[in-house]
Amino acid sequence: RSLKAQWRSRGSRYHPATAPEAMAMAPFPPPPLLASHAAVRAAASRVAASRRIRVAGEDCHHHPPQVAALRRGDWVKLICGASFEDAADVRNLSLVYTLAGVDCIDCAADASVVSAVNEGIDVAASIVPEVQRPWVMVSVNDDCRDLHFRKAEFDPEDCPPDCSKPCDKVCPADAISLKRVMVGGEHAQSDPICDKLEVSIGLVTFMLLFYLSMISCLVQGGVIMERCYGCGRCLSVCPYDRIRAMPYVRDPATTAELLKRSDVDAIEIHTTGKGIDMFNTLWNSLGESINNVKLVAFIHFR
Repeated sequence: RSLKAQWRSRGSRYHPATAPEAMAMAPFPPPPLLASHAAVRAAASRVAASRRIRVAGEDCHHHPPQVAALRRGDWVKLICGASFEDAADVRNLSLVYTLAGVDCIDCAADASVVSAVNEGIDVAASIVPEVQRPWVMVSVNDDCRDLHFRKAEFDPEDCPPDCSKPCDKVCPADAISLKRVMVGGEHAQSDPICDKLEVSIGLVTFMLLFYLSMISCLVQGGVIMERCYGCGRCLSVCPYDRIRAMPYVRDPATTAELLKRSDVDAIEIHTTGKGIDMFNTLWNSLGESINNVKLVAFIHFR
């Protein structure tokens, strides 16, 4: 019988679009999108429209929307992290939060990170042309004691092979990557083989005695520096106390060059306020470049 007759004999209504011959010829449809571009554009357009209504009035004729938001007290800033330098994640965060209508995006004072922020903003503007462009702010410090400016660090070769790796599990930024490898001479094998070696020791010891003298398990990997933003969660959970916090100070000369870019609008300076010398050193190093930004903010930490 024909395909059409077989289809009807099953008690189903025949329709050319859903018939077996049509389904066999048609390409498999792609899975549905979680959120369509149309929905994203519509939502972002509503946000953009509401922002324009909020700033309508006397302030909008004299100040940018960001300054008007500061004056009203409803300024919204996305904080990517002064030490978070994963350009791909920063770009995606900037895209989403630009569509959400934030006033400012705060990021690390690193050229590649600043470029990633602006790329995300540009993509958002291509989706919704009327969306407000947020200011781009870079964060710097004058003292290495600020906990925002540090990275975790450890030597994975110091980690015992049987460690449960709690640091990997507790890291919120997925900034720690550890794997055990079985190394023998010039050969290296992956983690599952090392696990089999451990299990097999109790079962067929006589077969492994020869190899144990030249094969050992090592831990490789460590901290992915661009993803670590210094939260410190790993420091307290390491059972062997092998993880260190490495503080640093952003290079003022590099920051001064960043401020000369047309796509950097603001700077946030972290300072202890306990001594004027370190702040003066940073401020003097920034020089005339500080005049290129629209906003200078200060964070006082103890």
